Parts: sequence; structure tokens; C-alpha cells
Amino acid sequence: MPPRRNKEKFQQLTEFERGKIIDLCEGGFSYRAIRARGQWNSSTVMRVWKQWINEHRTIRKTGSGRRKLMSACDDRYLLRMAVSERTASSRQLVARWSTATGVLMLASSMRRRLLHR
Repeated sequence: MPPRRNKEKFQQLTEFERGKIIDLCEGGFSYRAIRARGQWNSSTVMRVWKQWINEHRTIRKTGSGRRKLMSACDDRYLLRMAVSERTASSRQLVARWSTATGVLMLASSMRRRLLHR
């Protein structure tokens, strides 16, 4: 049975490390030389340099997933609107919401948001 290799822990690069890689690339060092200096993987060095060349950014992209359409401020506004007009139906609230904010919303989404508050 072959011996098990220890899995390397993936560690994110800090802003300082990314800046150091970019400075070394701009200084004319090869990927291999940069890899040897900082103990980074050569593909990591190439990826950071490519991001810098194409997008002029050194920060990581934000996490994946669906973006929030409504902020906490919008939720508070929605709740305040529902409390002030207690007799209004969800469809009426949606119509008022759409005219006030310009964002379309379904009546079911309105009910769900109000129930979670």
C-alpha cells in the first residue's frame, strides 16, 4: 500500500504577498525565480500577474453565490410601510413599493420577507 501524502493546506495570499509578486514581475524576474524567493507555486505567481495585467487588481474576487437584491435598509423600509398601512394587501404594498423604489417584487416575495421579520 503506497504511503499517504499529506494534503497541503491552501492558504490565501495577503495583499502584501500579492504586491510583492507584482513588484518582482515588474522588476523583470522570471516566474521560477519569484517562486523560489517566496515559496509560492508558479501557477499562483502567473495567476496573480495575469490578474494584475488584465484587470489592475490585487484583491480577491468576492465569494460566489447569489447577490442580495434588497439591503437591510430596504427591509426596514418595507416593514415600516407595512406597519403604517396595516389594512393594505400584499399586492397593494407591492404596487406602492414598485413606485417608490423602482424595483419590481412579487406579492409572494413581499409576504415571505414580512413573515421573516
